[in-house]
Amino acid sequence: MTTDLPLFSWLNSRQSCDVLAFPQSRRIGKARQYAATAYRLEGEPKRLASYRLRMRNELLRMLHEGGVDDDTALSQALDFDRLIDREIDRLKVMDRLGLLPDERGGAA
Repeated sequence: MTTDLPLFSWLNSRQSCDVLAFPQSRRIGKARQYAATAYRLEGEPKRLASYRLRMRNELLRMLHEGGVDDDTALSQALDFDRLIDREIDRLKVMDRLGLLPDERGGAA
């Protein structure tokens, strides 16, 4: 009986995936979630920096577990950071225009 199981040998390989099923620059829903929290924390720079670092580390961990190499994971994380920054800018404009819902869920 052979103990060689080639079907499972890919788990030990350090090759990067060729196709990203969910490129980070397209995760608008998740970016809006993160941006809303980050926008609320803008008056607290230490908490905001901690939140952004935790978010970044979680994303990198997820990408590495999915088989993405370090360079691609970092590139994807930067894309996601830019997406979050655009969403924060959008929230700022909406806030200035009075279009953000207030804490109770109604219009401001």
